Amino acid sequence: MMKFVIGFIFFCLSSVDVSPQKEDIVVSVILKNVIGKSFTFNQSDRKDYLNDVIITYLGKVETKDKIKYHILTWGRIWGPNGHTTGIILLYDYKKRYFGKYVLGAINDLPVKLDRNKLLFDNKQKIDCDGSIMTRIDFETIPKDIFLKCNGDQGDMYELSF
Repeated sequence: MMKFVIGFIFFCLSSVDVSPQKEDIVVSVILKNVIGKSFTFNQSDRKDYLNDVIITYLGKVETKDKIKYHILTWGRIWGPNGHTTGIILLYDYKKRYFGKYVLGAINDLPVKLDRNKLLFDNKQKIDCDGSIMTRIDFETIPKDIFLKCNGDQGDMYELSF
């Protein structure tokens, strides 16, 4: 049983990496330059296995130091039970990978980018207050983001490179 748990944890952690093949599809979405449109890619090598990636280009942010970044969301639906993973990707202005925030699930992803702020809502989260909206300012690239759920409670996600 312990081998299964360790194997499952390894599989989950390895599934959020941005490999060269995945990098190509992310850059293709950036090049399309269509804000808010989701593009779905089947990443499965088996016909009977669900492994879809949904990439949405949210737009560009500019830090107070005038450095520009592209922000995208990466949603993955996989496995026989339709598990989900949500990631926020940051690419520099030359379309090179900069970093990511690995979130819990697709319903944790931001709904849009507005005036340099990522906007998150709780409308699809049954355990959270649906009226709460979180705004994350990208005047500087945050090391951590905190998504409110109920009152002062929520989840913290760290920027990784």
